[in-house]
Amino acid sequence: MNHNDFHQLIHVVLDGKNPPPAAIFAKGFDDWHCRARLAHFLAMPEYDRKDESVELFRSIVETDIDEENAEEVEEKVFALQKLSLVEREQEHFDMSLQHIGLAIELAESTDFLYKFILRGELWADRWTTMHCMGQGHEAEHEADERIAVYEDIPVPHNSYLYYGYRFKAQLAAEREVPLVAKDYMHMALKFMDVPNDYRAALNEAFNQQHENVAWILNCIDHATPNPDQIHWDI
Repeated sequence: MNHNDFHQLIHVVLDGKNPPPAAIFAKGFDDWHCRARLAHFLAMPEYDRKDESVELFRSIVETDIDEENAEEVEEKVFALQKLSLVEREQEHFDMSLQHIGLAIELAESTDFLYKFILRGELWADRWTTMHCMGQGHEAEHEADERIAVYEDIPVPHNSYLYYGYRFKAQLAAEREVPLVAKDYMHMALKFMDVPNDYRAALNEAFNQQHENVAWILNCIDHATPNPDQIHWDI
């Protein structure tokens, strides 16, 4: 991709139905932040430019950043996470696993409490990719290891434990063991800051009695607050 291609793709986004402020691309192709931001938009369904998105994301993988700057670290982690997700959707599983690994390594190299990135979610993305590669048992073993490391840490809202137990619930659902899946989701939600006004819908979801456990977990997810919009301690 060159400067002209980049400029044309910016206009694809700016001419869309809900364009972002043009200023976020003002520094142009040579600025990695601008390439990453454009890549995020191109990956959205309304633009459906996944190949161009991947190309832009991959262009920042080796970029040096200021690791003392929390916002800069978070922006690169987010780009690596999204790159991994798009690659997984395209069934490029080896690349997806590599890039989520880089995201985890960078995110865990600091003690920052990020605004949007959750370290536990990064691990869950890794486990999901491993599961897609036929490495579900290895992924579950890693989830158990994360749970063992973090279960005694005295913080109430722990993304490692929420996403670890949630992943185990998803595996139990695939194995068609509804009571086990529900138990793991009860455990997961103990480590999330769930506002009281969500409790009624969650109870209704958990009280479903049929055997379609994947549907029940989907109902639980829909009744759960958006993890990006609540408080986490880690």
